[in-house]
Amino acid sequence: MPFIRTTTSAVLDQEKEEKLIAIYGDAVSRFLGKAPVRMMTAVEGGIHMRRGLEKRDVPTAFVECKFFGGENYENFREFDESLKKSLCGLLGTAPSDLYIKYEVINGWDAQTRIFKI
Repeated sequence: MPFIRTTTSAVLDQEKEEKLIAIYGDAVSRFLGKAPVRMMTAVEGGIHMRRGLEKRDVPTAFVECKFFGGENYENFREFDESLKKSLCGLLGTAPSDLYIKYEVINGWDAQTRIFKI
């Protein structure tokens, strides 16, 4: 089950949020071979964000992708390239203002199981 959390300074109306979720669903299906119905997302738009001490009024985004199982890192590279292109277009962020963090968690095989990372 992929979990994708998006925190962005861009203001997201309902339409943009739905497009964002569709982008994730498409990438999860195409590159990870998972049904989008199995992914979980969290979206926070309109958050005050800045890089360092510099005060700038530009769209910025931080995306966390957690994948439960899977070691095919070539698929993650394709997933990453697809997300970067789509998110920069949708959110209006420059590539230098978009950060994507990946985490692979192994041992996920039952819903209520507690596992050690």
